[in-house]
Amino acid sequence: MSKTHESVTVPGGPAPVPAGAGAPALQRLTGGGSGVLDLTTGARPVILGIAHHGSGHFVVDALDERMRSGSQLVSTDGPFACRALTDADDRPVRALRIEADGPWAVEVTGLDDAVVLDGHAERPASDVLRYEGGPAVAHLCHTGARRSSGGGYFLTDTFEPDGSGFLDELANHVGPWTGEVPLSGPCLVYARSDGPWSISVRDA
Repeated sequence: MSKTHESVTVPGGPAPVPAGAGAPALQRLTGGGSGVLDLTTGARPVILGIAHHGSGHFVVDALDERMRSGSQLVSTDGPFACRALTDADDRPVRALRIEADGPWAVEVTGLDDAVVLDGHAERPASDVLRYEGGPAVAHLCHTGARRSSGGGYFLTDTFEPDGSGFLDELANHVGPWTGEVPLSGPCLVYARSDGPWSISVRDA
């Protein structure tokens, strides 16, 4: 088992952000309420460990060089913890816009912090995994998020191993869902979810 770094935590908040592979933090941000925060890691793909402690809505948007929302990383209610991928597919992220009613924390790490997908993985929310094998079939299962009346969101994409390009969309569903999809490899697997999900890989 790989050594993990100290997880991002918010005192009195949710469970720690899902552990990564142990890469050192490049930047740490903390605060409370809403705000706009500059990323200082440059235009390279990075992983964000995000934690929120508050009873209300929590939204994190990635802002492009013109300070426009390029993608929404988190949209949920109440305490929450996850990991997200930014700056992938040559879409630079300049800053993060956070809307919250309580304390939050963000820890930035490099792509070497992606956990290696070796056959099977179960994750509690959004996360970034590294698949190092060849072409395969992936079995995805999203159990749904109790916090959401619609069962929560589940979007899963794959990117080049260095984050330089988008490869494929594996899933885009609301609520519980299970299915098999083709998986090209090697690649990064980025799942956006506000609830538990799992992935199993078998040779094509």
